[in-house]
Amino acid sequence: MKQKIEYSSPEVISMEEYLAKRKRIREDVREKQKRNALTGRQALALAEMYI
Repeated sequence: MKQKIEYSSPEVISMEEYLAKRKRIREDVREKQKRNALTGRQALALAEMYI
């Protein structure tokens, strides 16, 4: 019996779709970095209270 091997090929998308997806990813990363920076400042403020 022969079995056909199917490889999962990458999804083919248009350039516009690719650019839109990259933009969303960059925005998500920036938003996450802003949230992390805010929590870092809050931690510093709390540390200053104890000193």
